[in-house]
Amino acid sequence: MSEFNRRQLLLGGAIVFGSLALPVSAKPLLIPRRQLHTRYSVASAEGQAMLAIYASAVKKMMDPAQYPEGNPLNWIFQWYTHFVRADKTKQQELARVYPVNDPNKVLATKVWDTCQAHSSGQREDFFLPWHRMFIGYFEEIIRQVSGKPNFTLPYWDYTDPVQQILPVDFRKQGDPVWNSLYRASRWPQTNAGQNITQGPGGADLNLNAMKSNLYSGTSGGDAGFCANLDMNPHGALHVDVGNNVGMASVPWAANDPIFWLHHCNIDRIWASWNFAGGKNPADPAFLNTQFVFAGPTGGAVVGTVKDFLAVPKTAYDHYAQRPAGSLPFPKRMPVLLSPQFALQMENVATEKSAPVRLGNAPVTVDLANPAPAAEATQRNQLFSAKLRSLKKQANLFLRLEGLSAHGVVNGVYNVYVHANDAPSQDTRGPAFVGQINFFSAAGTHQHDDATGGEGNNPDKKAFSFLLSAETRALLAQSNTDVPRVTLVPTGTGNADALPSIDKIALVAS
Repeated sequence: MSEFNRRQLLLGGAIVFGSLALPVSAKPLLIPRRQLHTRYSVASAEGQAMLAIYASAVKKMMDPAQYPEGNPLNWIFQWYTHFVRADKTKQQELARVYPVNDPNKVLATKVWDTCQAHSSGQREDFFLPWHRMFIGYFEEIIRQVSGKPNFTLPYWDYTDPVQQILPVDFRKQGDPVWNSLYRASRWPQTNAGQNITQGPGGADLNLNAMKSNLYSGTSGGDAGFCANLDMNPHGALHVDVGNNVGMASVPWAANDPIFWLHHCNIDRIWASWNFAGGKNPADPAFLNTQFVFAGPTGGAVVGTVKDFLAVPKTAYDHYAQRPAGSLPFPKRMPVLLSPQFALQMENVATEKSAPVRLGNAPVTVDLANPAPAAEATQRNQLFSAKLRSLKKQANLFLRLEGLSAHGVVNGVYNVYVHANDAPSQDTRGPAFVGQINFFSAAGTHQHDDATGGEGNNPDKKAFSFLLSAETRALLAQSNTDVPRVTLVPTGTGNADALPSIDKIALVAS
């Protein structure tokens, strides 16, 4: 890839355009090259200076006297590019915002509700490049609105325990300078300056996704870096900030100005994983996919995925390090990485007709093999022995596939892998493997008319945990025939949301 293309994210460089049925006023624009600028932590002096520019620009974008609601530089237009508010359909909002013919309606029709990958049938791999394009073009819009060509989005590094309080300038309701960054649609604890991981969301924030050594993972083992990052810290941060008409809900999330600093950090983590040695997908269907956005002058711009897969080292002031226990990157990227050892104990209710239903009480699932009875008995009796016989370098994953929900799910579910008895609900014990949240899997069915999907959830949302040596030892020493997984909710009021998981499996590779 040329240096010109590598700098697309922050330079707003030339972009490969497709043929679009847009009027002259909405044809794709060639954004001029700019001097490269660095994105800074919001906790730094440089980041604070950028935040002041951001607050002023957001105030202008929210003012219909300066940017009418149908203007692509208006705040709501940018919010709706991610997803239209949950209590309205896209068609309803198009009719309301554009009661008469308006060239901007053509662009809005094409770009609203295009967030990847939170709708039916979307490929998970597009989650990261789509959002990189989104924040990159949004950053150009802030430069245009503010008149500050050197502006860069600051990022919020909430995986640092010291920074797990919402930055103070987002909590200054009524302040003449910072009020534009305040939203009441957060958990009260968030706006009160409490540690966000200890509020109603209850989600831990970590960099365990960086342990994955493949972007897309395997079909049966590790779900891969992109999917695992989508779960945590991406979805975890959303549910921690909340609430259900704010960051905790996909259709409402982009109305909160903290959304952009959050996704700036997610992009930084992706770049960090790449710089550490992680490789992105290279298939033509991925590389050549294009997405449409509004550019800084209000016209359409089209980004091609292959032009947004790398950033220069100067893109961010600091990069994240992979956690201890990270999987080594393969020397040669396989076409399909199959498990070397097929230890796969699948939940007896893995069929879609009988998913694992979750709610307000703990649920324990036996991971019995769905093979014929005689064969299953033989294999299950050998479970502990087979686990003990695994080579030390083999990895054991707990994979959860087909996460879905019909609405916002409060809190998270603590996940325990154990033997016969119910586990001690101690998140510091060896049975605890982590948490799942349903942010990316919550229902967005009211917008499926825009995406062509028929269901109300993303297609086979998956996530995986790399089990620690302590968890493996616990299982190996248990002499159990059938290992179990227990999911314990931290929130309440989830019965109507119908959270469920199609498949749970232990996979060694």
